[in-house]
Amino acid sequence: MKKILYGALGVLVLVAVFGSIYVRMNSGREDEVVIRAGAAVRAEAPEAADAQEAAAEPAWYELSEEETVEVLTATEEDDQFPEEDPAEEESGEEEDWTLEEKEFSAIETSIRKAIKNRNYILENSDVQFLEWNDVRGLSSDEISMACQEIYARHGYRFEKKQVLRYFQAKTWYDATVSPSDFHAEQIFGEAEKYNVKYLKSLVAVKGLDGMGKASSKKKVDSYGYENGYSKLSFKLKKGSLSKKNGYYEVTAVYMAPVTVPGDLQPGDEVRVSVNDLKGARLTLVRDEDGLYDKNDPTRTFEYFNQSGRVTLYEDSADRVDKPVYEGKLFIREDAVEGQWLGKTRTFRPQTVKKRNLQFNAVTFDSKGYAVRLLNTGD
Repeated sequence: MKKILYGALGVLVLVAVFGSIYVRMNSGREDEVVIRAGAAVRAEAPEAADAQEAAAEPAWYELSEEETVEVLTATEEDDQFPEEDPAEEESGEEEDWTLEEKEFSAIETSIRKAIKNRNYILENSDVQFLEWNDVRGLSSDEISMACQEIYARHGYRFEKKQVLRYFQAKTWYDATVSPSDFHAEQIFGEAEKYNVKYLKSLVAVKGLDGMGKASSKKKVDSYGYENGYSKLSFKLKKGSLSKKNGYYEVTAVYMAPVTVPGDLQPGDEVRVSVNDLKGARLTLVRDEDGLYDKNDPTRTFEYFNQSGRVTLYEDSADRVDKPVYEGKLFIREDAVEGQWLGKTRTFRPQTVKKRNLQFNAVTFDSKGYAVRLLNTGD
């Protein structure tokens, strides 16, 4: 055992010595600086910067010749291990680590059991405003239970036996408040109120029995979903709604977000479609502050470089959407409408008879019928 430790120490010292020499040999490596100027790209080797950097290197990079010899000598001396006692070798006796390993294993097992009994699906959902990355990878059932978890923290007594049994297995759960006495608006903090709404919006809604798939489902699905909502926004056209058996049918303009390349540099221009139905386009110019309309410089757009494409927001608040399709949209009779994080109410078809309605956070059930029609305010 001692022989192994001495050997490891000697190797570490040698690595430190020759590593420092390697660092100094490579400190003069040329670095490329790429500068974009219109379509031109040039590379320079900053020799002056290298010289300044080399001059500023800390003294511990340098070993004098005497110091190097001294370290190597000390290392050679350390390599001269004392000879093992033959009697000790023959006895077969070794240092006993078994007890320590067993103790550690027992502690680890105890901790794992404690975690299993105490863990949360989303541990900080009572204080942290959740985002998509926090729930990415969770199944619909796990998201639903994570939402119930927020209630469980405050002692909510669940009426569904399977949910109650799940939380009764947690050491932190204490079913003390009946549903009739539980007033979420008074009990929940701001983060919890937000997270309940957010998690509910992500839970997949089962389609109603007896209803076939909505004919609009394929078109809506083709634009994808994010955080449980369609990436599309929808403008319901005034006077186009009719009632069917269990749902409403309405003519709607489907609108998708306008996006631009994420690698635009100051001075670059890009033409984007702002209305696919009419073929309208816009020329945008990149400057130090973001993007602006070439024909109307007072109209500006938020922009930050990133990989992929960037969704346009006007004045850092309003998402820029463009009409991409006009067709039927199907809304369940029990659907709700309202403001994101605000109060919701049952969808009111009579409103569409009087004026156009637009929603930019719409959730669909598994058969393609809209069940939540919300506005986020952007």
